[in-house]
Amino acid sequence: MRMTSLSRVSSWIAGCAAGLLMFGVVDAAAQRSGQRSGRPAPPPPAPAPNPQVSVVGIRVVGVGLGANGSELRAFNERPGTAIAIAIQAPTGTGIVGIDDHASKLDAFSDDKGQSLLEEGRIGPFPKVAEDGSSALVEVEVQARPSSGAVSVTAQGSVTMTLANGSKPQRIANVRLEATRTLKLGNATITITEAKADDESTQLTFGLARSVLTTIRGVRFLDAKNEAIESHRRGSGYINEKAELEYELKTKDKVVSVEFDVWQSLRSARVPFNVQAGLGFAPGGRPAAAAAASGAASGQGRGEPPADKPPPTITAADGAESVDAVVKRMQTAAAAQKPADILSVIYPDDRVAYARVVGMVLAFLPMSHMDDAKAGEKLQKDLDDLFARNKLKMPLSRDDVFKDVDLPAFLADAMKVFKSQVKKGDDPAGDFPVPKGRPQSVKITGDSAVAQLEGKDVKFTKIGTKWFIRLE
Repeated sequence: MRMTSLSRVSSWIAGCAAGLLMFGVVDAAAQRSGQRSGRPAPPPPAPAPNPQVSVVGIRVVGVGLGANGSELRAFNERPGTAIAIAIQAPTGTGIVGIDDHASKLDAFSDDKGQSLLEEGRIGPFPKVAEDGSSALVEVEVQARPSSGAVSVTAQGSVTMTLANGSKPQRIANVRLEATRTLKLGNATITITEAKADDESTQLTFGLARSVLTTIRGVRFLDAKNEAIESHRRGSGYINEKAELEYELKTKDKVVSVEFDVWQSLRSARVPFNVQAGLGFAPGGRPAAAAAASGAASGQGRGEPPADKPPPTITAADGAESVDAVVKRMQTAAAAQKPADILSVIYPDDRVAYARVVGMVLAFLPMSHMDDAKAGEKLQKDLDDLFARNKLKMPLSRDDVFKDVDLPAFLADAMKVFKSQVKKGDDPAGDFPVPKGRPQSVKITGDSAVAQLEGKDVKFTKIGTKWFIRLE
């Protein structure tokens, strides 16, 4: 594999860049390459991708029955056709809100070529998940598909507000009593109601609507800094006045309140062009056929089906907490113990991690662009390493690591990385492990998200053990 062969993996690099940036590897390697070669720093990263759009429901309602043809209505809906569209936020971002008034439906037709755009609209009251990860929008028309039609197509755009992650802001020693005010940045939030019973406290915040939309979530902590069980009972607004209601499983009169506030809000216009039939598949194919087609095309690669059981693990796999996962990776990298690194990576993601290491290795000769002899020697060493470990090059191949001993490959890779470290630098060099400690850890059931070097990283629990994900 000569240096020019890096172009062969360019298409794969684009797909894997997020995983590399998760560990801050490409940034650091590229900076050193630019410093050594005297070349300018690489261009800034491409803009964040738009949310993903998919169909999750379809509804066709005929004319009503009874008095005036409206006394009895299917699904209690007016006659017409509707498609429910799911919008999934890109990793590291969140959907703050959907503007149904600014959104637009441009076309709606069936597979017979008949336009169904009559009184078409983006439905009111779109729904956004509490964590901002997804949203649900309904596209509605009054017309119904032609006789014999098996699918419909809708085209338009959804206007939304996106955020580049969130940041917790804690307010200590908050007395839970009516009229008490809190400062969240420059905004004022007032406790309008605080009612305590034998086991819990009902709490209502009064705030501006513009402030409500910036709040991703709220946590409450007791005097020992331990989280208080709570749940959001509801929220609403009239004009610019808004309310946010919580129930706390505590009778404490003084708590700390932590608001998780959306950051770097931006407006986005997300286009959609979707087709739906029975099974939600284009052309009205059965759901089973659609699933088979998706599997054949590699759709959802790297993610097991929803009904697939978790991977089998050993007693030595995983760690007791998110912090312990990251600590073990860092310790293992410094001690040159690749098996320990693999042990805390989600089993289904270990080959993907080896790809990351292989790609970073392929970049290493670029750090010697001002020393051709050193670059050629390093390239020869890498060629020997890939051949010795029986990698089926190029790295873009799906089976590149088939029958490869991953710990042995990583051990060889570690030696190469170590050989490139200057005296006094981190002995782990550019080896792709996360740096620093996890921040803003949010655990939901068997899943968690933490910030590492300013980027969101996912973790999954199997049984009682946690693993890092390369999503």
